[in-house]
Amino acid sequence: MSYDVMGAERVSRILEDNPAYRFLYAGLLDACTDECALEEALAWCASHRTSQSQILSDAALVDAMVRCGALEQRVLVDGALYEGSLEALQDDETVPESAEMTVRLQTTAEGLEAARVQNELRSLERLIAEAPQREAGFRAVLAWCADDSGKTTRQLQELLKEANQLETEEARSIDGLHASYFTGALEAVGALAWNGKAWIATERGRA
Repeated sequence: MSYDVMGAERVSRILEDNPAYRFLYAGLLDACTDECALEEALAWCASHRTSQSQILSDAALVDAMVRCGALEQRVLVDGALYEGSLEALQDDETVPESAEMTVRLQTTAEGLEAARVQNELRSLERLIAEAPQREAGFRAVLAWCADDSGKTTRQLQELLKEANQLETEEARSIDGLHASYFTGALEAVGALAWNGKAWIATERGRA
């Protein structure tokens, strides 16, 4: 598998510049490490959304990764490789209507590297390493948000207060932290997501 450094940087920029989708894109690339059918990739996207802000269609998500070179797309007609694009095939009058058309996808070397970099830069382990004194708070928030009902910011504020995780200045009874610190930090590493009503631990966070 050939590798293009500039191509990997291009994919990384797309992941970095799209915070609502960066972990969905990275997860899709991981899921397509072994060649799979387009239908499998679309189903993966549909089942791994974490936020209502992810409004792009499953097909648009896959297409974005194909266009930037993170996914290689192979179009087959009756089992034989079609030299043109899927769009070209759809307009190709030389292909009989009875022909069986399939699309196969596989993550490129550039896509694999971009996903690796994204997962390394934004990991729960790195977050905890940078603020080890707050590990208990991070893990508590994930545990409280691990069920489908999740927790609101206000509920988390109360729970963190009870658990003595807000770095309160006893002399002045002032909290040094707010629940939004924990939710924002965990959301940034893909461990927590807002579903419109509450914070929910993602598959990444539960793991």
